[in-house]
Amino acid sequence: MSATRLHPFKAGGTLHRQAWHALGHLPTAGGAPFWADLQILRQPLAFTRTVHAQLGSVARTVIGGQPHVLLLSANALETVLLDRDRIFSAKGGWSSLMGDLFPRGLLLRDGDEHRHHRRLLLPSMKREALQGYLQRMEAPVQAAVGQWVQAGQLPALGLPAMRHLALSRAADLLLALRDAQEVKRAEHDFSELVEASTALIRLPLLGRRYARGLRARGRLVAQLLSLTRHRRARPGPDLLSQLVQARDEEGHQLQDDEVVDHLVFLMMAAHDTTASALTSALVLLAQHPHWQAQLLEELHSEDSSADLMGRLAARNQMGRVIREVLRLHPPVAFLQRQTLAEVEVDGVRLPRGALLTLAPLHVQRDSQWWAEPDAFNPDRFNPDRFKPDSGRSTDPTPHPYAWTPFGGGAHLCLGLHLADAQMRLVLGALLKSAQWHLPEGSTPTWRHAPITHPVERIPLRFTPR
Repeated sequence: MSATRLHPFKAGGTLHRQAWHALGHLPTAGGAPFWADLQILRQPLAFTRTVHAQLGSVARTVIGGQPHVLLLSANALETVLLDRDRIFSAKGGWSSLMGDLFPRGLLLRDGDEHRHHRRLLLPSMKREALQGYLQRMEAPVQAAVGQWVQAGQLPALGLPAMRHLALSRAADLLLALRDAQEVKRAEHDFSELVEASTALIRLPLLGRRYARGLRARGRLVAQLLSLTRHRRARPGPDLLSQLVQARDEEGHQLQDDEVVDHLVFLMMAAHDTTASALTSALVLLAQHPHWQAQLLEELHSEDSSADLMGRLAARNQMGRVIREVLRLHPPVAFLQRQTLAEVEVDGVRLPRGALLTLAPLHVQRDSQWWAEPDAFNPDRFNPDRFKPDSGRSTDPTPHPYAWTPFGGGAHLCLGLHLADAQMRLVLGALLKSAQWHLPEGSTPTWRHAPITHPVERIPLRFTPR
Protein backbone atom coordinates (compact mmCIF):
# COMPACT_ATOMS: atom_id res chain seq x y z
CA MET A 1 0.00 0.00 0.00
CA SER A 2 1.41 3.37 -0.95
CA ALA A 3 2.33 5.89 1.71
CA THR A 4 0.33 9.03 2.24
CA ARG A 5 1.61 12.55 2.86
CA LEU A 6 0.81 14.09 6.21
CA HIS A 7 -1.27 17.22 5.93
CA PRO A 8 -0.07 20.25 7.88
CA PHE A 9 -2.24 21.70 10.62
CA LYS A 10 -4.45 24.53 9.47
CA ALA A 11 -5.96 27.04 11.86
CA GLY A 12 -9.68 26.47 12.15
CA GLY A 13 -9.41 22.69 11.77
CA THR A 14 -11.28 22.34 15.05
CA LEU A 15 -13.49 24.57 17.13
CA HIS A 16 -12.13 22.82 20.24
CA ARG A 17 -9.00 24.95 20.40
CA GLN A 18 -8.43 24.51 24.12
CA ALA A 19 -8.46 20.72 23.74
CA TRP A 20 -6.15 20.98 20.71
CA HIS A 21 -3.64 23.10 22.62
CA ALA A 22 -3.80 20.70 25.59
CA LEU A 23 -2.28 18.16 23.20
CA GLY A 24 0.33 20.64 21.97
CA HIS A 25 3.22 18.50 23.25
CA LEU A 26 2.28 15.78 20.73
CA PRO A 27 3.45 15.75 17.09
CA THR A 28 0.72 16.68 14.60
CA ALA A 29 -0.61 14.20 12.06
CA GLY A 30 -2.77 16.81 10.32
CA GLY A 31 -5.33 19.17 11.74
CA ALA A 32 -7.25 20.32 8.67
CA PRO A 33 -11.02 19.76 8.87
CA PHE A 34 -12.11 16.30 7.69
CA TRP A 35 -8.64 15.45 6.37
CA ALA A 36 -7.85 12.67 8.85
CA ASP A 37 -11.45 11.41 8.58
CA LEU A 38 -11.00 10.96 4.84
CA GLN A 39 -7.65 9.19 5.28
CA ILE A 40 -9.21 6.74 7.74
CA LEU A 41 -12.14 6.13 5.41
CA ARG A 42 -10.07 5.75 2.23
CA GLN A 43 -6.55 4.55 3.10
CA PRO A 44 -6.29 3.94 6.85
CA LEU A 45 -3.29 1.62 6.83
CA ALA A 46 -1.21 3.92 4.63
CA PHE A 47 -2.16 6.81 6.89
CA THR A 48 -1.29 5.13 10.19
CA ARG A 49 1.95 3.70 8.80
CA THR A 50 3.02 7.12 7.64
CA VAL A 51 2.16 8.65 11.01
CA HIS A 52 4.04 5.90 12.84
CA ALA A 53 7.10 6.14 10.60
CA GLN A 54 7.34 9.95 10.74
CA LEU A 55 5.96 10.82 14.18
CA GLY A 56 6.04 7.69 16.33
CA SER A 57 3.30 5.75 18.07
CA VAL A 58 1.50 8.76 19.63
CA ALA A 59 0.29 11.79 17.65
CA ARG A 60 -2.58 14.28 17.55
CA THR A 61 -5.04 14.95 14.74
CA VAL A 62 -8.65 16.08 14.20
CA ILE A 63 -11.35 13.43 13.72
CA GLY A 64 -15.04 14.26 13.52
CA GLY A 65 -14.17 17.92 14.13
CA GLN A 66 -12.56 17.16 17.51
CA PRO A 67 -8.92 16.75 18.57
CA HIS A 68 -7.93 13.09 18.90
CA VAL A 69 -4.84 11.25 20.06
CA LEU A 70 -3.78 8.51 17.65
CA LEU A 71 -2.32 5.52 19.51
CA LEU A 72 -0.48 3.10 17.24
CA SER A 73 1.21 0.51 19.47
CA ALA A 74 0.41 -2.81 21.12
CA ASN A 75 1.50 -1.33 24.45
CA ALA A 76 -1.11 1.41 24.10
CA LEU A 77 -3.80 -1.13 23.26
CA GLU A 78 -2.91 -3.11 26.37
CA THR A 79 -2.89 -0.06 28.66
CA VAL A 80 -6.16 1.37 27.38
CA LEU A 81 -8.19 -1.81 26.90
CA LEU A 82 -7.18 -3.41 30.20
CA ASP A 83 -7.87 -0.10 31.97
CA ARG A 84 -6.77 -1.32 35.38
CA ASP A 85 -7.40 2.06 37.03
CA ARG A 86 -10.74 2.83 35.29
CA ILE A 87 -9.30 5.85 33.51
CA PHE A 88 -10.44 5.16 29.92
CA SER A 89 -14.11 5.67 29.08
CA ALA A 90 -15.66 3.76 26.18
CA LYS A 91 -18.81 5.84 26.52
CA GLY A 92 -16.85 9.10 26.24
CA GLY A 93 -14.84 7.80 23.30
CA TRP A 94 -17.70 6.48 21.20
CA SER A 95 -20.41 9.03 22.05
CA SER A 96 -19.45 11.59 19.42
CA LEU A 97 -19.48 8.92 16.69
CA MET A 98 -22.29 6.62 17.84
CA GLY A 99 -24.14 8.33 20.68
CA ASP A 100 -27.21 9.37 18.67
CA LEU A 101 -27.26 6.16 16.62
CA PHE A 102 -26.59 3.50 19.28
CA PRO A 103 -27.26 5.26 22.61
CA ARG A 104 -27.03 3.27 25.83
CA GLY A 105 -25.82 0.11 24.11
CA LEU A 106 -23.32 -1.97 26.07
CA LEU A 107 -20.35 -0.23 24.42
CA LEU A 108 -21.63 3.17 25.58
CA ARG A 109 -21.71 2.23 29.25
CA ASP A 110 -18.85 2.33 31.74
CA GLY A 111 -17.90 1.11 35.19
CA ASP A 112 -20.53 -0.39 37.49
CA GLU A 113 -23.34 0.37 35.06
CA HIS A 114 -21.51 -1.53 32.31
CA ARG A 115 -20.83 -4.52 34.57
CA HIS A 116 -24.46 -4.62 35.70
CA HIS A 117 -25.82 -4.69 32.15
CA ARG A 118 -23.13 -7.08 30.89
CA ARG A 119 -24.00 -9.50 33.71
CA LEU A 120 -27.64 -9.50 32.60
CA LEU A 121 -26.64 -10.19 28.99
CA LEU A 122 -23.96 -12.81 29.74
CA PRO A 123 -26.21 -15.89 30.23
CA SER A 124 -27.36 -15.55 26.61
CA MET A 125 -23.77 -16.23 25.45
CA LYS A 126 -22.88 -19.25 27.59
CA ARG A 127 -22.10 -22.64 26.06
CA GLU A 128 -25.58 -24.09 26.52
CA ALA A 129 -27.15 -21.11 24.77
CA LEU A 130 -24.56 -21.20 21.97
CA GLN A 131 -25.25 -24.89 21.35
CA GLY A 132 -28.94 -24.10 20.88
CA TYR A 133 -28.23 -21.13 18.60
CA LEU A 134 -25.91 -23.14 16.37
CA GLN A 135 -28.31 -26.06 16.07
CA ARG A 136 -30.99 -23.61 14.90
CA MET A 137 -28.51 -22.12 12.42
CA GLU A 138 -27.36 -25.35 10.81
CA ALA A 139 -30.28 -26.05 8.45
CA PRO A 140 -30.75 -22.42 7.28
CA VAL A 141 -27.00 -22.12 6.62
CA GLN A 142 -27.06 -25.33 4.54
CA ALA A 143 -30.03 -24.02 2.58
CA ALA A 144 -28.35 -20.66 1.91
CA VAL A 145 -25.12 -22.34 0.79
CA GLY A 146 -27.09 -24.57 -1.57
CA GLN A 147 -28.69 -21.50 -3.18
CA TRP A 148 -25.31 -19.76 -3.60
CA VAL A 149 -23.71 -22.78 -5.22
CA GLN A 150 -26.70 -23.35 -7.50
CA ALA A 151 -26.55 -19.71 -8.62
CA GLY A 152 -22.85 -20.20 -9.45
CA GLN A 153 -21.72 -16.85 -8.08
CA LEU A 154 -22.30 -14.14 -5.51
CA PRO A 155 -22.17 -10.43 -6.47
CA ALA A 156 -19.98 -7.88 -4.69
CA LEU A 157 -17.60 -10.57 -3.37
CA GLY A 158 -20.42 -12.07 -1.37
CA LEU A 159 -20.92 -9.13 1.01
CA PRO A 160 -24.69 -8.65 0.41
CA ALA A 161 -25.28 -12.40 0.78
CA MET A 162 -23.23 -12.57 3.98
CA ARG A 163 -25.10 -9.59 5.41
CA HIS A 164 -28.45 -11.13 4.60
CA LEU A 165 -27.45 -14.49 6.07
CA ALA A 166 -25.99 -12.96 9.22
CA LEU A 167 -28.95 -10.63 9.76
CA SER A 168 -31.55 -13.33 9.15
CA ARG A 169 -29.78 -15.58 11.67
CA ALA A 170 -29.45 -12.70 14.16
CA ALA A 171 -33.13 -11.81 13.68
CA ASP A 172 -34.07 -15.42 14.40
CA LEU A 173 -31.78 -15.95 17.39
CA LEU A 174 -32.26 -12.55 19.02
CA LEU A 175 -35.89 -11.89 18.12
CA ALA A 176 -37.40 -15.11 16.70
CA LEU A 177 -38.16 -12.89 13.69
CA ARG A 178 -38.73 -15.03 10.60
CA ASP A 179 -41.10 -13.02 8.40
CA ALA A 180 -39.12 -12.27 5.22
CA GLN A 181 -40.52 -8.76 4.85
CA GLU A 182 -39.74 -7.83 8.45
CA VAL A 183 -36.20 -9.16 8.07
CA LYS A 184 -35.79 -7.19 4.82
CA ARG A 185 -36.96 -3.97 6.48
CA ALA A 186 -34.61 -4.54 9.41
CA GLU A 187 -31.73 -5.26 7.02
CA HIS A 188 -32.31 -1.96 5.21
CA ASP A 189 -32.58 0.03 8.44
CA PHE A 190 -29.45 -1.48 9.98
CA SER A 191 -27.54 -0.73 6.79
CA GLU A 192 -28.67 2.93 6.96
CA LEU A 193 -27.74 3.06 10.65
CA VAL A 194 -24.21 1.74 10.12
CA GLU A 195 -23.60 4.00 7.12
CA ALA A 196 -24.66 7.03 9.16
CA SER A 197 -21.77 6.40 11.54
CA THR A 198 -19.35 7.47 8.75
CA ALA A 199 -21.15 10.76 8.01
CA LEU A 200 -18.82 13.76 8.15
CA ILE A 201 -21.73 16.21 8.42
CA ARG A 202 -23.88 15.32 11.44
CA LEU A 203 -26.64 17.92 11.35
CA PRO A 204 -29.97 16.11 10.92
CA LEU A 205 -31.30 18.69 8.45
CA LEU A 206 -28.10 19.01 6.38
CA GLY A 207 -26.35 15.64 6.57
CA ARG A 208 -28.55 13.41 4.44
CA ARG A 209 -26.72 10.18 5.33
CA TYR A 210 -26.88 11.03 9.03
CA ALA A 211 -30.56 11.99 8.81
CA ARG A 212 -31.37 8.69 7.09
CA GLY A 213 -29.58 6.85 9.90
CA LEU A 214 -31.59 8.65 12.58
CA ARG A 215 -34.85 7.88 10.79
CA ALA A 216 -33.79 4.23 10.44
CA ARG A 217 -33.10 4.07 14.17
CA GLY A 218 -36.57 5.45 14.89
CA ARG A 219 -38.19 2.72 12.79
CA LEU A 220 -36.10 0.00 14.45
CA VAL A 221 -36.90 1.27 17.94
CA ALA A 222 -40.63 1.18 17.19
CA GLN A 223 -40.38 -2.34 15.76
CA LEU A 224 -38.30 -3.66 18.67
CA LEU A 225 -40.37 -1.94 21.34
CA SER A 226 -43.48 -3.70 20.04
CA LEU A 227 -41.65 -7.05 20.06
CA THR A 228 -40.33 -6.43 23.58
CA ARG A 229 -43.79 -5.84 24.99
CA HIS A 230 -45.08 -8.91 23.20
CA ARG A 231 -42.27 -11.11 24.62
CA ARG A 232 -42.96 -9.92 28.16
CA ALA A 233 -46.43 -11.41 27.78
CA ARG A 234 -45.42 -14.44 25.69
CA PRO A 235 -41.74 -15.43 26.07
CA GLY A 236 -40.15 -17.51 23.32
CA PRO A 237 -36.80 -19.22 22.60
CA ASP A 238 -35.02 -16.03 21.54
CA LEU A 239 -32.50 -13.80 23.30
CA LEU A 240 -35.10 -11.02 23.59
CA SER A 241 -37.21 -13.31 25.78
CA GLN A 242 -34.17 -13.99 27.97
CA LEU A 243 -33.51 -10.27 28.33
CA VAL A 244 -37.04 -9.37 29.39
CA GLN A 245 -36.95 -12.15 32.01
CA ALA A 246 -33.39 -11.54 33.26
CA ARG A 247 -33.04 -10.32 36.85
CA ASP A 248 -30.01 -9.26 38.85
CA GLU A 249 -29.22 -10.37 42.43
CA GLU A 250 -31.70 -7.84 43.81
CA GLY A 251 -34.49 -8.86 41.45
CA HIS A 252 -34.26 -5.82 39.17
CA GLN A 253 -35.17 -6.19 35.49
CA LEU A 254 -34.24 -4.21 32.40
CA GLN A 255 -36.84 -1.63 31.38
CA ASP A 256 -38.35 -1.82 27.89
CA ASP A 257 -36.27 1.08 26.55
CA GLU A 258 -33.08 -0.51 27.98
CA VAL A 259 -33.89 -3.81 26.28
CA VAL A 260 -34.45 -2.01 22.97
CA ASP A 261 -31.18 -0.05 23.23
CA HIS A 262 -29.28 -3.29 23.82
CA LEU A 263 -31.06 -5.03 20.95
CA VAL A 264 -30.27 -2.28 18.43
CA PHE A 265 -26.59 -2.45 19.32
CA LEU A 266 -26.46 -6.27 19.54
CA MET A 267 -28.21 -6.68 16.19
CA MET A 268 -25.67 -4.39 14.56
CA ALA A 269 -22.75 -6.16 16.25
CA ALA A 270 -24.15 -9.64 15.59
CA HIS A 271 -24.72 -9.24 11.88
CA ASP A 272 -22.49 -6.57 10.36
CA THR A 273 -19.21 -7.60 11.97
CA THR A 274 -19.85 -11.31 11.27
CA ALA A 275 -20.79 -10.54 7.67
CA SER A 276 -17.59 -8.50 7.32
CA ALA A 277 -15.44 -11.33 8.68
CA LEU A 278 -17.10 -13.97 6.50
CA THR A 279 -16.67 -11.83 3.37
CA SER A 280 -12.99 -11.31 4.17
CA ALA A 281 -12.57 -15.06 4.70
CA LEU A 282 -14.24 -15.93 1.38
CA VAL A 283 -12.05 -13.48 -0.54
CA LEU A 284 -8.78 -14.57 1.11
CA LEU A 285 -9.57 -18.25 0.58
CA ALA A 286 -10.44 -17.52 -3.05
CA GLN A 287 -7.01 -15.92 -3.42
CA HIS A 288 -5.32 -18.88 -1.68
CA PRO A 289 -7.09 -22.03 -3.00
CA HIS A 290 -4.57 -24.41 -1.43
CA TRP A 291 -6.04 -23.42 1.91
CA GLN A 292 -9.49 -24.46 0.69
CA ALA A 293 -8.02 -27.90 -0.02
CA GLN A 294 -6.36 -28.11 3.40
CA LEU A 295 -9.54 -27.13 5.21
CA LEU A 296 -11.59 -29.65 3.22
CA GLU A 297 -9.15 -32.39 4.19
CA GLU A 298 -9.59 -31.42 7.84
CA LEU A 299 -13.39 -31.57 7.46
CA HIS A 300 -13.21 -35.07 5.98
CA SER A 301 -11.27 -36.32 9.00
CA GLU A 302 -13.57 -34.96 11.71
CA ASP A 303 -15.57 -37.21 14.05
CA SER A 304 -19.10 -37.34 12.68
CA SER A 305 -20.40 -38.78 15.95
CA ALA A 306 -19.44 -35.66 17.93
CA ASP A 307 -22.06 -33.01 18.64
CA LEU A 308 -22.08 -29.82 16.57
CA MET A 309 -20.12 -27.72 19.08
CA GLY A 310 -17.52 -30.49 19.36
CA ARG A 311 -17.10 -30.75 15.59
CA LEU A 312 -16.74 -26.98 15.20
CA ALA A 313 -14.22 -26.74 18.05
CA ALA A 314 -12.10 -29.52 16.50
CA ARG A 315 -11.55 -27.55 13.28
CA ASN A 316 -8.11 -26.34 14.34
CA GLN A 317 -6.81 -25.35 10.89
CA MET A 318 -10.02 -23.45 10.26
CA GLY A 319 -9.53 -21.68 13.57
CA ARG A 320 -6.08 -20.54 12.44
CA VAL A 321 -7.50 -19.34 9.12
CA ILE A 322 -10.15 -17.31 10.95
CA ARG A 323 -7.54 -15.76 13.26
CA GLU A 324 -5.45 -14.75 10.24
CA VAL A 325 -8.50 -13.32 8.44
CA LEU A 326 -9.31 -11.23 11.50
CA ARG A 327 -5.68 -10.12 11.80
CA LEU A 328 -5.57 -8.80 8.24
CA HIS A 329 -9.13 -7.45 8.16
CA PRO A 330 -10.52 -6.81 11.65
CA PRO A 331 -14.21 -5.88 11.21
CA VAL A 332 -13.74 -2.94 13.58
CA ALA A 333 -10.38 -1.47 12.61
CA PHE A 334 -10.37 1.49 15.04
CA LEU A 335 -11.46 1.81 18.68
CA GLN A 336 -12.40 4.92 20.65
CA ARG A 337 -11.88 5.93 24.28
CA GLN A 338 -11.69 9.12 26.39
CA THR A 339 -9.43 9.78 29.38
CA LEU A 340 -11.17 10.43 32.70
CA ALA A 341 -7.96 11.65 34.36
CA GLU A 342 -4.45 12.64 33.38
CA VAL A 343 -2.58 9.47 32.47
CA GLU A 344 0.58 8.23 30.76
CA VAL A 345 0.18 5.99 27.71
CA ASP A 346 3.14 4.56 25.83
CA GLY A 347 5.47 6.93 27.70
CA VAL A 348 3.48 10.06 26.81
CA ARG A 349 1.37 12.18 29.18
CA LEU A 350 -2.23 12.69 28.11
CA PRO A 351 -4.59 15.20 29.76
CA ARG A 352 -7.99 14.49 31.27
CA GLY A 353 -10.77 14.54 28.67
CA ALA A 354 -8.54 13.57 25.71
CA LEU A 355 -10.28 11.60 22.95
CA LEU A 356 -8.28 8.55 21.87
CA THR A 357 -8.31 6.60 18.60
CA LEU A 358 -6.65 3.19 18.80
CA ALA A 359 -5.79 1.23 15.67
CA PRO A 360 -5.95 -2.59 15.87
CA LEU A 361 -5.66 -2.66 12.05
CA HIS A 362 -2.25 -0.99 12.28
CA VAL A 363 -0.94 -3.04 15.21
CA GLN A 364 -2.11 -6.31 13.67
CA ARG A 365 0.03 -5.50 10.62
CA ASP A 366 3.01 -4.13 12.53
CA SER A 367 6.27 -5.79 11.40
CA GLN A 368 7.52 -5.54 14.99
CA TRP A 369 5.13 -8.40 15.81
CA TRP A 370 4.38 -10.07 12.50
CA ALA A 371 6.76 -11.40 9.82
CA GLU A 372 5.52 -10.37 6.35
CA PRO A 373 2.63 -8.55 8.03
CA ASP A 374 0.53 -8.09 4.87
CA ALA A 375 0.79 -11.75 3.79
CA PHE A 376 -1.98 -14.29 4.39
CA ASN A 377 -0.31 -17.01 6.46
CA PRO A 378 -2.59 -18.92 8.87
CA ASP A 379 0.36 -21.08 9.91
CA ARG A 380 1.63 -18.13 11.94
CA PHE A 381 -1.05 -19.18 14.47
CA ASN A 382 0.15 -22.79 14.62
CA PRO A 383 1.15 -23.39 18.26
CA ASP A 384 4.17 -25.39 17.06
CA ARG A 385 5.70 -22.32 15.42
CA PHE A 386 7.76 -21.46 18.50
CA LYS A 387 9.26 -24.94 18.92
CA PRO A 388 12.94 -24.91 17.92
CA ASP A 389 12.67 -28.28 16.14
CA SER A 390 9.45 -27.51 14.26
CA GLY A 391 11.26 -26.36 11.11
CA ARG A 392 8.73 -23.55 10.71
CA SER A 393 9.54 -19.94 9.99
CA THR A 394 8.42 -17.95 13.01
CA ASP A 395 7.04 -14.52 13.75
CA PRO A 396 8.62 -12.51 16.53
CA THR A 397 7.35 -13.42 19.99
CA PRO A 398 3.89 -11.84 19.89
CA HIS A 399 2.70 -9.11 22.20
CA PRO A 400 -0.52 -10.20 24.00
CA TYR A 401 -2.30 -7.17 22.51
CA ALA A 402 -0.89 -7.41 18.98
CA TRP A 403 -4.10 -9.28 18.00
CA THR A 404 -7.27 -7.60 19.28
CA PRO A 405 -10.10 -7.91 16.71
CA PHE A 406 -12.55 -8.47 19.58
CA GLY A 407 -11.21 -5.66 21.76
CA GLY A 408 -10.16 -6.51 25.29
CA GLY A 409 -10.61 -5.90 28.99
CA ALA A 410 -14.07 -5.17 30.37
CA HIS A 411 -15.39 -4.41 26.88
CA LEU A 412 -14.17 -7.66 25.29
CA CYS A 413 -16.78 -8.58 22.67
CA LEU A 414 -19.58 -10.50 24.34
CA GLY A 415 -20.35 -12.50 21.18
CA LEU A 416 -16.83 -13.52 20.17
CA HIS A 417 -17.43 -17.27 20.66
CA LEU A 418 -20.70 -17.14 18.71
CA ALA A 419 -19.03 -15.21 15.88
CA ASP A 420 -16.16 -17.73 15.68
CA ALA A 421 -18.53 -20.72 15.72
CA GLN A 422 -20.81 -19.15 13.10
CA MET A 423 -17.84 -18.58 10.79
CA ARG A 424 -16.74 -22.21 11.23
CA LEU A 425 -20.28 -23.38 10.47
CA VAL A 426 -20.67 -21.32 7.28
CA LEU A 427 -17.17 -22.00 5.95
CA GLY A 428 -17.53 -25.73 6.64
CA ALA A 429 -20.84 -25.96 4.78
CA LEU A 430 -19.44 -24.03 1.82
CA LEU A 431 -16.18 -26.00 1.61
CA LYS A 432 -18.09 -29.27 1.49
CA SER A 433 -20.29 -27.97 -1.34
CA ALA A 434 -18.01 -26.04 -3.69
CA GLN A 435 -14.71 -24.47 -4.58
CA TRP A 436 -14.71 -20.73 -5.18
CA HIS A 437 -12.51 -18.26 -6.99
CA LEU A 438 -12.27 -14.69 -8.26
CA PRO A 439 -12.42 -13.64 -11.91
CA GLU A 440 -8.97 -13.75 -13.46
CA GLY A 441 -6.94 -10.59 -12.88
CA SER A 442 -9.20 -9.17 -10.20
CA THR A 443 -7.57 -7.72 -7.07
CA PRO A 444 -10.05 -6.58 -4.43
CA THR A 445 -9.35 -3.49 -2.37
CA TRP A 446 -10.75 -2.85 1.08
CA ARG A 447 -12.34 -0.09 3.10
CA HIS A 448 -11.95 -0.37 6.86
CA ALA A 449 -14.52 2.09 8.19
CA PRO A 450 -17.05 1.96 9.68
CA ILE A 451 -16.98 -1.82 9.17
CA THR A 452 -14.34 -3.54 7.03
CA HIS A 453 -15.66 -4.44 3.56
CA PRO A 454 -14.41 -4.82 -0.05
CA VAL A 455 -14.88 -1.83 -2.33
CA GLU A 456 -15.40 -3.47 -5.74
CA ARG A 457 -18.51 -5.22 -7.05
CA ILE A 458 -16.50 -8.21 -8.30
CA PRO A 459 -18.42 -11.52 -8.35
CA LEU A 460 -17.29 -14.52 -6.33
CA ARG A 461 -17.67 -17.67 -8.48
CA PHE A 462 -18.46 -21.23 -7.37
CA THR A 463 -17.69 -24.65 -8.84
CA PRO A 464 -19.79 -27.40 -7.24
CA ARG A 465 -17.88 -30.40 -5.85
